[in-house]
Amino acid sequence: MDYYKGRLSLSDEVYNQILEKITSGEWKVGDKLPSESKLCSLFGVSRTSVRAALQNLQGSGIVVTMQGVGSFVHRNPAQVVTDEEPTEKIKSSDITSEEFKEFFEFRQAIEFKAIEFFVRRATKEDEAILKDLVDKMQEAGKSNDAVAFTKYDFEFHMAIIQATKNVFLYNAMLNYQDIFFHYMAEITRLTDKPLSVLAEEHLELYTYLVEKKPKWAKDYLFCDNTYYHVAYFNGR
Repeated sequence: MDYYKGRLSLSDEVYNQILEKITSGEWKVGDKLPSESKLCSLFGVSRTSVRAALQNLQGSGIVVTMQGVGSFVHRNPAQVVTDEEPTEKIKSSDITSEEFKEFFEFRQAIEFKAIEFFVRRATKEDEAILKDLVDKMQEAGKSNDAVAFTKYDFEFHMAIIQATKNVFLYNAMLNYQDIFFHYMAEITRLTDKPLSVLAEEHLELYTYLVEKKPKWAKDYLFCDNTYYHVAYFNGR
């Protein structure tokens, strides 16, 4: 271990130590990380090094930070989804018709409340994250890349919930993220709409959110979800 000391930056060392705690199971998915000041004391480094490490962990999809709330373990590194893995997840995952129906109801309960909180709590940074994901969906739509589109679609809806700054609401959906991803993949596969049209629909939902029109956003999402719900059962 001493061999590497001095060769790695302090932020890299902090990154590796946090990674080790997550990988070992000491810090589990959904757990809140210690505050920045406590991490500084724990690892004996400055706040700058801790922040740089957390930013790298966020970029890897391992940690998610909710402004004003704190940072949480999002994934165990061994389970981070790569660009190739979504295809396998679509093929290997399976949920029954009853589970699909129940998740449809669960999703509405979570996302409708998330919309209310989003219009009240979302920051400009939160809005920018959504816009970036819409742009990526539009690019995936142009190239007709269903796997990439599903990935960005999933991240878009998770970003709405994350922007609520409510850790319980976010963790409620996080606990079922595999089912949620499969749900998104199924409705993308079954719809007869081109991906480019689906991307424009997300742009419309994004517009309602940033213009602080929660009723329009919820009505739009309800109609959209109902359409896909019918498509799912007609396609089975």
